[in-house]
Amino acid sequence: MIEYKIESVSVEQLPQCLETIHKAFNINCQRFGFTNENYPSCAAFLTLDDLKEAKDKGTHIYAIWLDGKVAGCVQLKRTENNEYAFTRFAVLPEYQNLGLGRELVLHCKKKAAEYGGKRLTLLMVYENEQLRHFYEACGFTLVKTRRDDQHPFLCGIYEMEV
Repeated sequence: MIEYKIESVSVEQLPQCLETIHKAFNINCQRFGFTNENYPSCAAFLTLDDLKEAKDKGTHIYAIWLDGKVAGCVQLKRTENNEYAFTRFAVLPEYQNLGLGRELVLHCKKKAAEYGGKRLTLLMVYENEQLRHFYEACGFTLVKTRRDDQHPFLCGIYEMEV
């Protein structure tokens, strides 16, 4: 059994989360051709100020720690209708397929319920088949797909009851 801990991230720990987010999301940037010009809201282009602002506005940021470093992280943001957006989910490549991502999903599901949430929602690159299967295996259900002006890809909109 792998020993890890999941904790709420402090402001001082945000740089470690940012590094994890950048490393994980840059893989998809290379794979799908995302740039700051065609997808400026991509997590690969986040700044430390963006993370601090999200935290200041009440977004929960959790990290999973393994071997003294942030192996993965996620944001949980209250939206409307007692829903929580599961966003900026990242697990470093060297820590994938160890069950850490699933633990982060379960943690967020539990926390959303504690906060009075009724469901988790997420938006993803629908063409990312591996990630799509991961989310479905964790209990997320596809609600719809759509194209819009903000994303240079087919968006998969998923949700999960908490």
